[in-house]
Amino acid sequence: MNEVTLWFDSGAEVREGLRLLSIYAPNKHLEALVNAQPQKYIGLLKTKLRKFADAAPKGETTKRSRFREVWPFLSDPSCPAELKILAADKITAYHNYVEGHEGLYMCTDLDSCFECAKKVVENFTENRQIAAEFTYYKEHGNCLGKHLIFSETKRLAELRAMTVSELFRKRKNLEGAIWRINSEIAKGDKPHLLTERESRLRSKRRELDEVNKMINDYENRK
Repeated sequence: MNEVTLWFDSGAEVREGLRLLSIYAPNKHLEALVNAQPQKYIGLLKTKLRKFADAAPKGETTKRSRFREVWPFLSDPSCPAELKILAADKITAYHNYVEGHEGLYMCTDLDSCFECAKKVVENFTENRQIAAEFTYYKEHGNCLGKHLIFSETKRLAELRAMTVSELFRKRKNLEGAIWRINSEIAKGDKPHLLTERESRLRSKRRELDEVNKMINDYENRK
């Protein structure tokens, strides 16, 4: 699946569409129209790019049905659980991206501009990573496995194989790791590492939640 198709699938955001236009079918007149009145001329931009897509949107179907049409394997009972989880994450990432992009035009200071730009970049990246997983599965029938969720799933499987005493030790280690990451973030000395640290923090917290759930289940059975 090419990037024009992925652009349609992710909601046809105007700026990305103009970038694709400059690559696939340069047209300064159309670019000027869309820049001047994006809502009015986005249809022309879609029409121009549609012929370069592998699977353009169909008719007036809803976004949800179009999503399922582009990624039909999500309705298959044999679809890996990780991909079903990522489907919801992909939709969330897209809406967060659009919201952040719109917010860029309302920024009044550097801090708000930074937060909006951070939101846009992070969610755009997340959306593209998930799209890569979906595309690979659609074409090959198996998982690419590069998204963070696959390593998390593997870790959860390892947790379920642990003894109760091992789970208690794991909980202590995770609580220590979360404390250290929070300390790193609080220092604010390496802003370029903030996104990576926040991602690690979310992952460790999800892992800790699972460990606590397992320990609670064990104690409730006693």
